[in-house]
Amino acid sequence: MTAACAAFKGYQKGERRMARFNALMVAASAACLAASCLSALAAESTVKKSAPARVEATTDAKIKKITLTPKAAERLGILIDEVRTDPSGRRIVPYASVLYDLTGKTWVYISADPLTFVRGAVEIDTIKGDNVYLSDGPPAGTKVLAAGVPQVFGTEVKVGH
Repeated sequence: MTAACAAFKGYQKGERRMARFNALMVAASAACLAASCLSALAAESTVKKSAPARVEATTDAKIKKITLTPKAAERLGILIDEVRTDPSGRRIVPYASVLYDLTGKTWVYISADPLTFVRGAVEIDTIKGDNVYLSDGPPAGTKVLAAGVPQVFGTEVKVGH
């Protein structure tokens, strides 16, 4: 009987050790999980601080000013061109610069500062190949966005956000 008692006590002692070990493992796992969550939250807040674009209000409530980070501009393949004139004085922009909104109104993104764009209305006279001839719009020499127009518009109107 004493051998059985000793074995039973040894078994109880082993169970207590196992219970302590399990409790320690649960605590260690919880600590690792908490640390992992905290680092994920820190990374998320860092991502939010370095957003690829800043959207700001303008005097027209329907039009926003978009400022891209250099990395975002590179990722979107941003290209800038200028409003040109033909020999008769008609203004020309690249076809890729023109944006049609849902109502059919036509726009170009004007770039007054590097990586900063504001939508400006244009009136189209004629389209010939890759050239759009304007009857109204920004003056010759104005810098306009020539690639990445749909993405910048999506950023302005918060499509996909």
